[in-house]
This record gives sequence, structure tokens and C-alpha cells, in this order.
Amino acid sequence: MSDFATKRLQALEACDKVINGIEDDTVTVSSALLQCMKIARLVNDIDGQEWLSYEYGGYPKTDKGLVTNSGWDIAIRHGRSFISNEDKKRHIFLELAAELEESIESTKAALNNYSTQGFSASGNYALVATERMTLRVAQGTNNLLQKNRTNEKRLSILKSQYYDYAIRWQIDLQFGSTAKKFFEEYQEKVSLFFADFPAITLQKLNAIEDLMEDGNPERYSQVLTSCRRLWEDVAKRLFEEVLPDYKEKVFKTKAGVEIDVSGDHYNNKLSAVIETLQTKAAKNTLVGSEIIYLVDWMEQINKLQSSGVHSDVTRDQAMQCIIHTYIALGDILKMKDTATLLH
Repeated sequence: MSDFATKRLQALEACDKVINGIEDDTVTVSSALLQCMKIARLVNDIDGQEWLSYEYGGYPKTDKGLVTNSGWDIAIRHGRSFISNEDKKRHIFLELAAELEESIESTKAALNNYSTQGFSASGNYALVATERMTLRVAQGTNNLLQKNRTNEKRLSILKSQYYDYAIRWQIDLQFGSTAKKFFEEYQEKVSLFFADFPAITLQKLNAIEDLMEDGNPERYSQVLTSCRRLWEDVAKRLFEEVLPDYKEKVFKTKAGVEIDVSGDHYNNKLSAVIETLQTKAAKNTLVGSEIIYLVDWMEQINKLQSSGVHSDVTRDQAMQCIIHTYIALGDILKMKDTATLLH
């Protein structure tokens, strides 16, 4: 298992600990925070690492003792703000999860011990003393209850923030794992298809990988060229397999449009292949339309490359070209398999 896959698995396990622990009330909020910090580290979430480091060690302050502007913004984004009843202005609470938990436990213990039990008074002022003591206990109890409610509310906000963070990353990681699994299915089918190709075509595949790993931005335009040449080989091969006896120079589509499939009109050849496969497997019409769109998209990218504006080709465009090549070809091959089974 690669280091990336190991970290992904560990991050998912940490997400589960936070989510299940909070739902089942089996972990403290401060423990959930530590797991969230682990998630942020494993997935290399820089923003998350900054926020969670403040949650664990305290929000940064200026020399004057005020929270920094960046710390203030982060605290507000993560639910720490409130409007004061006294000045009606926005403030943030700075207590950490561990501090709130400790305060809540201390308050609960104090409430259990806060009573008039054992108190006695005698003499002329016994009744007044007893009333004052009872009043003070009641006021003290109310203050502790109010403080506890505030702390529990703030701790609940932090708990919700950590829970949401774990949920978001769990979804992201699971989707990434699912997407990887599905793409590997495409990759396997495409790889088997290319296995029977001549060595020169396989060299074009290797060239694409080498160009992407090179890291030189000027190479990305060459990736598009390699993808284009690969499409030419694919279109020619599929046309010969799907329409082996077709000798005409023009192919008539379902829409009545005549397209030139002679010579180097590779996109037209591929369109003819898709139209023919759609006829044999009608339920794949939507897939066929999507493939034509992808072919057109790649054609536009290659037109950009051919225009000489190589500096405008980014790594993301080159990567998209590779991924779309595999997905589009995988869809064609699936359609081809379905059509073969039906006939």
C-alpha cells in the first residue's frame, strides 16, 4: 500500500472515531479535537491545521493582548462569535474545549456542594441570617447554573464544528476512494484494449507519463499532442473492428449528416463507430452523446495547442486531457462490449 493510501485509510479511521464517538457520546470534545488535528495532518489540510492548532493551543494575540485579525476571522468562521447583551457588539469566546470541559465538571461539583445543609444560627437575628444565607445560596446556584449553561452551549458549538469537519472529510475521502475504484475499472479495460496494440502506440502512452512527470510547463502542450496521436490510433483501430467492411468515404449519421471518414478524419471515424454501436445498443445513446462531447472538447484543446499558444496549456488541462481520454475510451469499449453481447 502506498504512503498516500495509508494516510487516506488512517484519516478515514480518525473520521470514524470522531463521528461515532460524538454520536455515541463515548469521546470527550477535546479528544475529538485531537483526532481532527490528525485528520488535517494526514490529508494535508493547511487551513484546517491552522484553525485546529488555535483550537488546541489558543488563538494568537497581538502585543496589546487582542486577538489577531486572522485569528478573529477564523474564530468567527467556526462558530465562536456571539452578540453581547451588554454592548450589543460582536465578540468571540476564547475558552478551549479542554478548559470548557474542566469548567463544566468543576461547576457541577460545586453545585452538588452548594447548599444550606449544616448551616445553623441562633439568637435574635437567626431568622435574618438564615434568610440571607438562603438567598446567597440561591444566587450562587443561579450564577453557577448560568455559567454552566453558557459553557455547555459553547462546548456544544465546538463539538458541532469538529463533528462537521470529520463528516466533510469522511465524505471527501470516501468519494475519492470510490472515484479511484471506478477509474481503475476504466483503466483496466483500456489497458487490456491497448495490450494488443503495436509497440509504437504503447510508446506514445509511455511518452504521456514521462511528459507529465517531467514537471516542465512547456511539456504539457506535448501531452496534448501525444493524446491526439493516441486518439488517431484508437479511432483507426476501432473503425476497422466495428466497421470492417466499410469502404465508403462518407458515413451518414442518424441525423442525416454525411461525414467524411476517409484518410485522416479520425474524429469522424470515431463518431461513426459510436453511431454504429448505439444502433446495436440503443440504451447507451446518452453515453454516446457524452463521448462525442468529450471528443469535441479534446479537439478544441488540440486546436489551442496547434495554434502555437503553448504557454496557455496548464498542467490541469493536460491532466484533464489524459483522464478524459481514459474515461471516453472506457465508455466506448463498454458500449462495444454491450453491443457484442446483444448481437
